[in-house]
Amino acid sequence: MPATDGPSSRRSLAAILALGLAALGVCGTAAGGPQGEARRARVEGAFLVNFIRFTEWPRARFDGARAPYVVVVVGSESVADAVREVAEAAGPVQGRRVTVTQVDGDHLRRRRDVLRASHLVFVDRSGGVAAQEVIALLEGTSVLTVGDSAGFVRAGGMLGLVASRSRVGFVANPAAIRTGGLAVSAKVLKLAQDTTP
Repeated sequence: MPATDGPSSRRSLAAILALGLAALGVCGTAAGGPQGEARRARVEGAFLVNFIRFTEWPRARFDGARAPYVVVVVGSESVADAVREVAEAAGPVQGRRVTVTQVDGDHLRRRRDVLRASHLVFVDRSGGVAAQEVIALLEGTSVLTVGDSAGFVRAGGMLGLVASRSRVGFVANPAAIRTGGLAVSAKVLKLAQDTTP
């Protein structure tokens, strides 16, 4: 990717993200109704795969060069299935498979080790779990936290997916990302609709 951070660079990255969504068979819209909810989950899954693509974790977070990226969905099994479908369609990211596990809100504390051993935790609003609860369980780890509930980044989450006029975008919390020891591409962060200092 070009090293410049100007408007053309931002447009290029926006195009890459849009192409990533199209290549995965989804578009950046989220309509209402049951079909709309399924589409929303697939669009969000595509965002998750692209966030992985543009994030660097500490090397110690992987057991080896071929160890997979582990995504945990805190929410319904249907959302986890949609994310899994998108991850499988995407194929390996930087030579690593993306695996998806589901955890429901009733078993958060019992599955604490699973959450902390993952690379990305997606807190879907269908799970009815408070963002603060998940974020507290992940304190001190290099886990990218993504959610789609209102105020997710204000609660300490790293990236928040937001729907605006039926389109999905995202907001960012760079301070939380830095505290977690992660490096999300600055060009991606510049695409965020809003950032929390």
